[in-house]
Amino acid sequence: MNQCDRLKLILQENKLKQKQMATELGVTESYISKLLKDPNIRLSQSLATLIEEKYGYHADWVLNGEEPKLKQISKNKALSEFHQRALAQLEKMNDEQVKAVLAFINSLDDIEKSFSADNKTGE
Repeated sequence: MNQCDRLKLILQENKLKQKQMATELGVTESYISKLLKDPNIRLSQSLATLIEEKYGYHADWVLNGEEPKLKQISKNKALSEFHQRALAQLEKMNDEQVKAVLAFINSLDDIEKSFSADNKTGE
């Protein structure tokens, strides 16, 4: 996987358009387009670091494909890549968005508890 492929994967996994990534990184859309097409154009260390900060992908992975791919957010090293990506997304959210996610998670817990209670009573 080359740098172009890794950037395409970042776009795909984060459901980003080139224009949105360009805006968030402070570069032009045409520059992002060139990076996606030409493996000979090398990303700068500072832009790779910005990608790490914004999207949670290690700068060394973005530049050279060196594992680990994702920055470790949690102290729990056993987290799956999906868990790590979810945590990276949470870090980007404002307080209101995080509250909405927590409310959703709590509602899932409530549903699970009600199913457990139904199973115990034989319903």
